[in-house]
Amino acid sequence: MSVKLGFIGTGGVAGGHLQRFNENPDAQLVAYCDVELSRAQQAANQYGGQAYQDFRAMLDSEDLDALVICVPPFAHGDIELEACRRGLPMFIEKPVALDMDMARPIGEAIGEAGLLTLVAYKYRWDDHVIKARDMLADKNIGLVFGNFWGATPEVSWWRVMSKSGGQMVEQATHIVDMARYLCGEITEVQAFGTQQAMAEVYADFDIQDAITANLRFASGAVGTISCTCMVDTWGQSSLRVLAHGFTLSIAGDSLTWADSNGPGEYTKQVDGYHSEDDAFIQAIQTGDSSPVHSDYADALRTLAVTVAVNQSIQRDGQVISVAELL
Repeated sequence: MSVKLGFIGTGGVAGGHLQRFNENPDAQLVAYCDVELSRAQQAANQYGGQAYQDFRAMLDSEDLDALVICVPPFAHGDIELEACRRGLPMFIEKPVALDMDMARPIGEAIGEAGLLTLVAYKYRWDDHVIKARDMLADKNIGLVFGNFWGATPEVSWWRVMSKSGGQMVEQATHIVDMARYLCGEITEVQAFGTQQAMAEVYADFDIQDAITANLRFASGAVGTISCTCMVDTWGQSSLRVLAHGFTLSIAGDSLTWADSNGPGEYTKQVDGYHSEDDAFIQAIQTGDSSPVHSDYADALRTLAVTVAVNQSIQRDGQVISVAELL
């Protein structure tokens, strides 16, 4: 039988998930909720089903098998806790919360309910990233360098700290998570930020224009991840890893590496967006969670790193222990 899905949040990134789940013969889109009812109605008109403006009304009215949650960081909390009370598996867009105070109770409730969760860190399903992970498995990693440089998204909540958590929490979290996935746990963070220009462009802009974070990994490796939203158009995002006698870089769809045998290159063949959506349906149907490469408990660790970055900036570069936030 097909898995009956209810969507909470139907704008922005939800559009791609709606299309991909609709293409999956084992998924059935039946209900849509958005604070702007017209957006939910548009999804209902396109894919079939019922539109709602209140997620509790949707949950009371529909017989759902799972939820797909695509809301901004500040909107998490009550949705997930209600899903836990009703025993509904959840597909959750990153980041899982605005901060750790919001996320911890959700993580505890998910654990107590024993619910299946999948968090949409799509790089973990990209085959060139999986190939990179296999290549790094036996390497003695020393240095990690990541970046996410781009323009400021034209959604008002993104540029407000109390709604997005800032760029490292909301956007560069993808690079932080990939660093964890490929290189192991990050244990300490020291970060600095600057507010140079963007507050002159947007009256309500109160996040950092640019951030650089120094990282220490459990393995002993060190690294740096930087982000900025000052670029006029799309800039670039990448992750580079250096080990003894080996270098590796992921940029867009491309994986490149070099060692004593010379350089190599691989271009992504399997799209993580499709794979993560399909993995959620497969895991629900089979009860096998092995296709889930990122669940809530794991994503909580990525959130903790990005929150540690913000705390370090607030404390003028103080070293923050990630474990103390978990």
